[in-house]
Amino acid sequence: MASDHVRGEMDITEHKSTFDGFMTMTVWSCLLTIVILLFFILVFAIGMNWMGALIATGVVGVVLGLALSMKTSWHVTVAGLFVSGLIGGGIVSLFGAFLAG
Repeated sequence: MASDHVRGEMDITEHKSTFDGFMTMTVWSCLLTIVILLFFILVFAIGMNWMGALIATGVVGVVLGLALSMKTSWHVTVAGLFVSGLIGGGIVSLFGAFLAG
């Protein structure tokens, strides 16, 4: 049975597509983790204003996407995170202003 095997004749297209999907998922997960953690580090550990941290994080996200030749979907995701951050930060700021005065 093992002697019937001829090296290089097996169809590996499914294996290759599975590995490519795994690598894509890994890169996306790592980049999203870096971008989200960077925002929280800038806001809570360094004490930067949330708007400045959001802009800096958005720039870093775009630069990372360009450096790793990510597709347009990565840049749309970064833009969506930026808009979500603006909405969330605006709501928290309004709520804080309402409680303060």
